[in-house]
Amino acid sequence: MTAPRPESLGMQAPAGERATAGRRRPRAHRLAALVPRTEWAYRPRIAATAFIIVTQVFLYVLLWRALYGEGDDTVAGMDVTQAVTYSVLATLMGTGRVIMEGASQETAQSKIRDGSVVFWFTRPVSARRYCAWRGLGESLYATTWLLSGLAIGLATGLVAAPPSAAAAAVATLSYALGQGVFYHLALLVDLTSFWTITSFGVNRLAAFAQTLLSGALIPLWFFPSWFTAVSTHLPFSATVHVPVSLYTGRIAAADAWPHLLEQAVWCLLLAAVGRLVWRRAARRLLVLGG
Repeated sequence: MTAPRPESLGMQAPAGERATAGRRRPRAHRLAALVPRTEWAYRPRIAATAFIIVTQVFLYVLLWRALYGEGDDTVAGMDVTQAVTYSVLATLMGTGRVIMEGASQETAQSKIRDGSVVFWFTRPVSARRYCAWRGLGESLYATTWLLSGLAIGLATGLVAAPPSAAAAAVATLSYALGQGVFYHLALLVDLTSFWTITSFGVNRLAAFAQTLLSGALIPLWFFPSWFTAVSTHLPFSATVHVPVSLYTGRIAAADAWPHLLEQAVWCLLLAAVGRLVWRRAARRLLVLGG
């Protein structure tokens, strides 16, 4: 039986232990490099991700140009340039993020299956903090893909620049909030493994909902009004639809604040739910194998 730590009993740890803990604590940020390093170790996966994104972008460009034709028509408040720009950015933000999600294999589902999830709860860094740093690494890695694709799109004329500096600023802020929402949604789906052992089915449903309701597949503006009215207030739309709509100017920069506020509320709400789920998950830890 392991003796409890002094701080867990309300006692002050010895100076030597506090100094050691102080030296270890800053190293937690290294967990953010876990995903990029894993991807670099398996380079064919990088090529596969690039191929999927490029292929999807190419098909979207062909689709929108064929639908709009050579005219300057506007459909659902978007012209062909906005539609192409929307789909390129949505693919980079949405599809790319879904493909790369869990790239490090440091998910609850994989750890429960091989029994190593127990180490999440015995490390100096808490399980929740460990996953947060890993999630930050995934987000930064996905952002690298987004910026690379955006630079190529702007250079080739495939992606239009934002209509104003204000639009670029609010789109950037919205993207950061959307990444927070995306992390908490993915975390909640992953934590279901503590109750279901495997979350393959939940992952598939979540991926479908994310792709459809976020606007990553088809802009939400093209759906019936009732569907758009509902889906735009769901957390999924905060991950892709809102930031891309702000970038393209479909949502004016002056009208951005209600959308940004809603994103922030979803982020805080999902974070609170995730904190509660973490506590319950730790109480019913079930390990297979190991």
